Amino acid sequence: MSLIYNSKRLNGSHRIGPHSVEILSILYGTLLGDSHLEKRINNVRITFQQENSNVEYLFWLWKTLSISGYCSNIEPKLFTRICKKGKIRHYYKFSTWTYSSLNYLYDDWYQGGSKIRVPKNIVNYLTPLALACWIMDDGCKVDKSFRWSTNSFLLEDIELLSEALLYRYGIKTTIQKCGAGDQRVLYVRLESMIILREIVKDYMVESMNYKLSI
Repeated sequence: MSLIYNSKRLNGSHRIGPHSVEILSILYGTLLGDSHLEKRINNVRITFQQENSNVEYLFWLWKTLSISGYCSNIEPKLFTRICKKGKIRHYYKFSTWTYSSLNYLYDDWYQGGSKIRVPKNIVNYLTPLALACWIMDDGCKVDKSFRWSTNSFLLEDIELLSEALLYRYGIKTTIQKCGAGDQRVLYVRLESMIILREIVKDYMVESMNYKLSI
């Protein structure tokens, strides 16, 4: 099956799944972070991008998805962009094939063309692997604790994430203002860090362990 799905010529409407728990965990975990969906006619594809410093994690994503037939087996390329004040950044990027069976993800996560929503049933998809991907994709070590950069999501959806973490794993979090306007980030309370580490330790890419002081 993976050999067929790895064919770029296969029409997106014929790439229908079923999608495994592992794949859905990666998709949901990274969509909580930096990955984004692209609507292409009647199908959707997912694009992953990470700075050069996170190359080990990006290549782990690519290899996992490539082996499962979700993207090309050609290694991601290094890109360069010029940011503010002329600073040059290097990053790697790759995309999956298009899938009609993933169109529902766009409807769940996007509003007005922007990724600002979180699916109402997110608690069902916050597996240990999804949690690890969310950490590696968009998490940040803060002293002895940790935070997720949830700035782009609506407050009600950040509250939904906070409730899901507490309900499924007993992880306590706090929501704090950060940045302009109504932007907020999600902090893990210090007493819950030991729980978080234990849940995700077997799913973390080694170079990302520093985010949890593992």
